[in-house]
Amino acid sequence: MGMPEIALAAKQLARAQHSGVLGTHSTSMPGYPFGSVVPYYLTPEGDAVIYISDIALHTRNIKANDKVSLTIFDNEEDDSQANGRVTIMGNAMCVNDSHIEAQYIRLFPQAKGYKQTHDFNFYVIKTERVRYIGGFGKIHWVDKAYWHQEKQEWHSNVDGMITHMNEDHVDAMSLILKHTLNVGVLAPKMCGVFPEGAHYTDGDNVWFVPFEDVCLSAKHVREQLVIQTKQAREALSPAIEN
Repeated sequence: MGMPEIALAAKQLARAQHSGVLGTHSTSMPGYPFGSVVPYYLTPEGDAVIYISDIALHTRNIKANDKVSLTIFDNEEDDSQANGRVTIMGNAMCVNDSHIEAQYIRLFPQAKGYKQTHDFNFYVIKTERVRYIGGFGKIHWVDKAYWHQEKQEWHSNVDGMITHMNEDHVDAMSLILKHTLNVGVLAPKMCGVFPEGAHYTDGDNVWFVPFEDVCLSAKHVREQLVIQTKQAREALSPAIEN
């Protein structure tokens, strides 16, 4: 497995999870790391987005030292040592970006009310390096040259793609979820599209379905969705007929 394939596997694992351990430099106990659990998502380019309150201790730590880490792992598996995990290291910076906010709310709709309680802001962790462990003996450093995706025009224009899928292709999305994840949802909604795959929700849960290839255009995304739908129909049609 070459480094591009390793980076893709690491990024798809990170996209499939929805929370991680944020590591910051403690201001109250200098020299010690401070860990806290935060929701996140990865931008199309591969940077992690978190939404945190100004009064939170980790936010105060970031303002004093912006060098952070975010450790992600599959918490549904029993053997944590054999499971894949990803640690993203980078610099956290506060941003005000409508596209980032819209995507975050699609994945975490409960966050809409956070600003009414405390002063929340979006921070982007600009990735410098990634540590990926794919299981026993599968340990790799991934430099940002392999992790980072160049910004494409379609990254900022996913609303139309998501609306089209949710209005016209609910049956296809249901088949994709059933085939790839064995999840039975009659009316799923797409809530995110990224170069490595797409997120779907039933309102309570969010699932990530990876693409076979990294998509560098809207046309490529459509092709991947068509392939997944065709594969699901072919695999599930005998069961449906019986």
